[in-house]
Amino acid sequence: MMKASVDPQELKTKIRKILPEITEVRRGLHRIPETKLEERETSERIRQLIADTGIELLDPYIGTDVVGLLWGAKAGNPDKSGSRGGPNVTLRADIDALPITEASGKSWASEHQGRAHSCGHDGHMAILIGTLKLLDGLRERFEGSIRFVFQPAEEEAGGGRMMVDRGLLDTDPRPAAVFALHGWPGIPAGAIAATPGAAMAAQDRFSITVKGKGGHGAVPHKAIDPIVTAAQVVGGLQTIKSRSLEPISAGVISVCTIHGGTTSNVIPDEVVMEGTTRYFDKKVQEVIRSRMEEVVRGICASAGADYAFHYNEGYIPLVNDPGKVEFLRTVVKSYLGEKAWIPDLPPSMGAEDFSFYLAKIPGVFLRLGLGEDSPSLHSAQFDFNDEAIESGITVMSALALETLAQTAR
Repeated sequence: MMKASVDPQELKTKIRKILPEITEVRRGLHRIPETKLEERETSERIRQLIADTGIELLDPYIGTDVVGLLWGAKAGNPDKSGSRGGPNVTLRADIDALPITEASGKSWASEHQGRAHSCGHDGHMAILIGTLKLLDGLRERFEGSIRFVFQPAEEEAGGGRMMVDRGLLDTDPRPAAVFALHGWPGIPAGAIAATPGAAMAAQDRFSITVKGKGGHGAVPHKAIDPIVTAAQVVGGLQTIKSRSLEPISAGVISVCTIHGGTTSNVIPDEVVMEGTTRYFDKKVQEVIRSRMEEVVRGICASAGADYAFHYNEGYIPLVNDPGKVEFLRTVVKSYLGEKAWIPDLPPSMGAEDFSFYLAKIPGVFLRLGLGEDSPSLHSAQFDFNDEAIESGITVMSALALETLAQTAR
């Protein structure tokens, strides 16, 4: 167990003093969910909530982000570039919501119809705000700086990639490590886990249009039925995993939307389907991509139909630095106790745009337990478990302090 740079009991006492406030912050943010790149009310609320801290806010990178630097009291005066020197650690929370109608029944449920924080980003924001407020009062304890990133558009749009492409991690002070957390149903509330190496999958998207010839439902022999053809395509795509990839290779092909026809007695001209693929290995992606079009082409040709196939690369695999995962393990055991660490959590086929941060800077995307009985992420019943907030603030604060303490030596 490491020797903590700040007394864990002192940290716990300070966190518990602000815990009621941060819980209300979380519930307030939960009420105002906004989807990708529309998080204007959310980002304004964040700015209001951190206005009483010593954070130095930066100009937005992509519009609705909030990014700032908290300088330790041991940092020097700014040089010509504005940097005060010393190491930096970067902490990130995502801030966008999902286009889902909430059914949690909570008194703090979404006030924005058709949008909900069903992935727990309200909890992530609240934890990072709590971490900032805590560390603002401990600036005399660390050297260097902590970058706080409240990032838009994690869902679907890849806000993380946009911000990295705009230079978030390249400007001074360049981080020595990056960390983010995600609430995770299925493990005990407040427990911490992280998978070394490849931890979350790459995510690509595809669309397939099956082009037939419409006609009357009573005389299907005079039509080229795109619905029957599309059904065969859906089944054929599933054989790629079982017959074109090695059995031990991880890969997913899911058709998630399918649209065709407008009435019960008319065969439509076309059917459009969209979906996602997941993988860890680039070679698996290459097989999936090429075989998908071969399957679609062959099935459509046999039916006399035409097709259009579009495949778009999305998020890259999320790869945790093994050394930083081991560092996280020692931090968790020192600050939260032995039982708080969950070992051997398997990788997830979910995708996450923090992968673009980790592709440039070593760090960890850690999972924060929300309870074994928590509703699943992206479900209408989901609500972030407030019992996990204390552990979240503890681990993010400790990671920042211990990283800076080690880097400054």
